[in-house]
Amino acid sequence: MKHVILAGASRCGKTTISLKLKNLGLVHYKMDSIKRGIDKNFWDGYKDDWVSVSPHMAKLINVMLSDYQTDIVKDKEYYLIDTCHLYPSDIVKYNLKDTVIVFVGYSEVDPYKKLKQIRKYDKNVWSNHVSDKEMIYGINLGIEYSKIVKEECKKNNIKYFDISKNFNKVLNEIYEYIINELGSD
Repeated sequence: MKHVILAGASRCGKTTISLKLKNLGLVHYKMDSIKRGIDKNFWDGYKDDWVSVSPHMAKLINVMLSDYQTDIVKDKEYYLIDTCHLYPSDIVKYNLKDTVIVFVGYSEVDPYKKLKQIRKYDKNVWSNHVSDKEMIYGINLGIEYSKIVKEECKKNNIKYFDISKNFNKVLNEIYEYIINELGSD
C-alpha cells in the first residue's frame, strides 16, 4: 500500500474518485473541510488564496504522512488526501515516499459548459448555494490554477489528468492509474 494525494481544481472529481477508492481501506481526509475548520476557528479572517495556502497545506500533508505511524494503535494506516489548496511545486519539495501523487484540472474547459455540468451533477453540496456569477468566477480561477498545475506537474514529473474534454472517462482513467500505482486489483 501507499498513501495517495489527489489534488486539483475545485469541482474536478477528486471526492468522487476518493469515494471509489474507499473500499481499499485508505483513510480519507478531505483537506478542504479541515482547512475551512482551521481558518474559521484558529485565526481571524478566512483566507482562500491558494498561492498563499499551498505551502502551508504541503507542510501539513508532509507532517501527516511522515508522522502517520505515531497515532496508530494497530497495523499501518494509509491515507487518501483529497485537496484543492495545493500546487505541485510545494508538495514535491518533501520527496514523500510511499505516496502516489495525482493532480486533476480543467485547463481547456468552457466555463459555461463546466457550470452546466456542475449544476447537473452536484446535488446537496456547497456549489448549489452559490450563484451562477460566483460559480463562473470560481471556474475561471480553476482554469487558471489548472494551467499552472499542468505545467508544474510536467516540470516535476507528477501525473496530471485534465477532465476538460471527457469528465467520466478521465475519472475512470484516474481511478485505474491510482489502482495500478497502489498495486491493487
